[in-house]
Amino acid sequence: MSDPELVKGLRAHTDAGGVILLFQDDKVGGLQVLKDGEWIDVQPLENSIVINTGDQIEVLSNGRYKSVWHRVLASRDGNRRSIASFYNPSLNATIAPAPQLIESVTEVANDHDQQAYPEFVFGDYMSVYAKHKFLPKEPRFQAVTAIKK
Repeated sequence: MSDPELVKGLRAHTDAGGVILLFQDDKVGGLQVLKDGEWIDVQPLENSIVINTGDQIEVLSNGRYKSVWHRVLASRDGNRRSIASFYNPSLNATIAPAPQLIESVTEVANDHDQQAYPEFVFGDYMSVYAKHKFLPKEPRFQAVTAIKK
């Protein structure tokens, strides 16, 4: 198709918040997650919930748990209907790696002996995210640091 705006689907992205519960269509597939550089189909299963971690979990865990890159492909099998429930911090919440997890990560791997993510206010991150949702997430973390300064 020559006009990508006419294709129903959702480009690759991570979610900004904490935990996402996805009640996906159990008949029409299309959801994919990026694992080890490859797009993997998430098969729709009746009476199941897909749980994704968002960018804030990545920050809180100092990178131990990564936010999930995912996308939804257009399907010839019909329209896909899903419901996502996003569990996010307050817009005023200060987000930073949990000190206990920084120490824990340091003990496991010596290359994580410092805080890998900046401290920021979630509302500031959402402002950056709204403009750059489909771009790499690392610059979003850097941009939100610049807001604080």
